[in-house]
Amino acid sequence: MDFLLWYEEGPVGLFIRESLWGYPIVLFSHAVGMATVMGVVVALNMRVLGFAKELSIPAFDNLFIVAWLGFFINLVSGLILFAGSSSTYVFQGSFQLKIGAILLGGTLMKFVLGAVRANKPAYIQKLLSIVCLLCWIVGVVTGRLMAYLA
Repeated sequence: MDFLLWYEEGPVGLFIRESLWGYPIVLFSHAVGMATVMGVVVALNMRVLGFAKELSIPAFDNLFIVAWLGFFINLVSGLILFAGSSSTYVFQGSFQLKIGAILLGGTLMKFVLGAVRANKPAYIQKLLSIVCLLCWIVGVVTGRLMAYLA
């Protein structure tokens, strides 16, 4: 808890709480990073689910560079936003669910790609894709709920 209070009361926490433009700029960056990651995640999983069959799965490999860039933007901006109220967020159920859903969703992306590359049965690929999409959706929705649930 001491670390959280130190982080919250430090220069990053003060910047995000007291700067006129700090919070809006960092939140905007977080939204851009999220849109980038979600765009690639949704596109790939929808392809695995049978949409846009004319696109090959290996065509998405280059998009993962973009997705990682978006994830990095999200990570940095998320850590800055977290500094604003870290001692509150760490105990907030919606924050905990958000982080868990993102970690599970990211792990499931590896499983989806692994199942596709290993040519696992279609029902396994599709099940993994559905659960992966649900995790990312839960991550986005619970992230949004953090502003309204204390």
